[in-house]
Amino acid sequence: MSFRKAKAAKIGGKFLVYGESGSGKSTFQLTFPRVACIDSEAGVAHYEGKDISINNGNTYNNLILVDNTSDLDELEMDLDSFLSGEFDDSIDTLSIDSETKFYGTMQVGAQEVEEKRARKKGGNVDDANISQRSWGRIKILNLKLQQAKIDLSTKGVHIISVAQSTDERDKSGEKVIGIKPDMHKSVKFDYDTVLEFYTTEEADGIHYYAKVLKDRTNVTKRGDIIENPCYDIWKNYFEGRSELETNTTSYNKDIKTSTESMEDKAEKSEELAIEFKEILKELKDNKAALLKVNKLLKDKSVDLKKLDIQSPETLTELIDFAKLQLSN
Repeated sequence: MSFRKAKAAKIGGKFLVYGESGSGKSTFQLTFPRVACIDSEAGVAHYEGKDISINNGNTYNNLILVDNTSDLDELEMDLDSFLSGEFDDSIDTLSIDSETKFYGTMQVGAQEVEEKRARKKGGNVDDANISQRSWGRIKILNLKLQQAKIDLSTKGVHIISVAQSTDERDKSGEKVIGIKPDMHKSVKFDYDTVLEFYTTEEADGIHYYAKVLKDRTNVTKRGDIIENPCYDIWKNYFEGRSELETNTTSYNKDIKTSTESMEDKAEKSEELAIEFKEILKELKDNKAALLKVNKLLKDKSVDLKKLDIQSPETLTELIDFAKLQLSN
């Protein structure tokens, strides 16, 4: 563990914005300084090379770079390019529009893995659903991407994540109680500022608003309603810190190391689970030995159907005990 002395530092904002289509999310991101946009839906194509006017009377033309992709590997490469300092002198803001598209790509990829697995086992592809293990991998991938964004914000880069909205339901799943961002549920806690965008139709036309759900900068308060939201609202806060030094972080490397360790253990557990099942087959006619093995399984609360999620240490102990029964 390595502590540092607490100090004010230069930092970029981490914004999550979501809401109905046409509520001003895309134009909001383009009010930030020197923007590079990872555009997974061709949504900002309408604004390339144009001045952006919003109803506060100001005009912006801050879009510098665009990468049209919904490929997860390319998203990771883009983040790595920023982390390596490739755009330090030319870009202040990285926006991802939309996070929902990338989340959907993750789910499609996981579904394809399950279908391949079903074909390999001779099962019905139509019955293949995303497994708990695949959902776990989706969570880990989201975590890796989020940690990269956090590292970028400590370098002074603003992060704008744009998401579509989906219905939020009560615990029964029947009653709609609001809307939420259509993305992995774990990631929304990593943002400094979360804004829910919406519009109202009034006598003089359509008005654009954002409800503040969270703001660590304290520039706005939870529950505030902002008309025509834009970067100018937070400009003084961030530019007031622009001459400070940045803090050095390694969240992305930390999670990469931890993830690789988890993946290694997962592969090892799968191998050991197969070995243990083979030993059980050899013991099938030895009732006394099976009783002893089953007792150990019960003592350790191990479910035979979930052997591959046990730790390598637990499985090794089970294998050694079962082998001992074979030798007796």
